[in-house]
Amino acid sequence: MQPNTNRSGSNPEKYLKYFTLFMCLVYPMLGLFIMLSDETQIALPQNYKTILGIMLMAYGALRFYRAYKKYFPKDYPDENR
Repeated sequence: MQPNTNRSGSNPEKYLKYFTLFMCLVYPMLGLFIMLSDETQIALPQNYKTILGIMLMAYGALRFYRAYKKYFPKDYPDENR
C-alpha cells in the first residue's frame, strides 16, 4: 500500500507555481524601481542603476519564459505518423 501523497490543499507544486509566477512580476518591477529612483532613494550612479534595472527585468523575463514552458506545456500532435 502506497501513502497518499496527493492530498488536496497541501500540494506544494501548486504553491511553487504561484510563487514562481509572482516572482516573475517582482523582478521587473524592482528593476523599474531601481532605474527610476533618484539619488536620495538609492545611492548609485545613474548608469549603474540603469544596468542593474535592465538586468533585473531581463532576469524576470527569463524566469517567466522558463516557468511558462514548465507549467504550461503545449502538447503538439506527433507529426511523424
